[in-house]
Amino acid sequence: MEIQITSRHGNKASQTLQETITAELQKLEKYYEKITSCHIILDSEHVDKTVEITMSTQGHQIVGNAKAENIGKAIDDAIAKVERQLKKLNEKIKNHKA
Repeated sequence: MEIQITSRHGNKASQTLQETITAELQKLEKYYEKITSCHIILDSEHVDKTVEITMSTQGHQIVGNAKAENIGKAIDDAIAKVERQLKKLNEKIKNHKA
């Protein structure tokens, strides 16, 4: 899986934050193995921190957005949303009867 992390408005993501995000995203492959790429946008323009995760899979695109006062909380919320969508996609594929 190719992971790209982008920071907006002059705040650069630290190396430890990037490693944490990468480790969390690697765990998502157990829910759906065919993830090709992932793009994370970290935005801290105002008081609230915004995280947007866009995952590309074979034939699908999954997006999770979250906003919180703390960047860690926003990342956890966005990953939880993406995780829920991946589980749902995996169930759809498994239950499909041709």
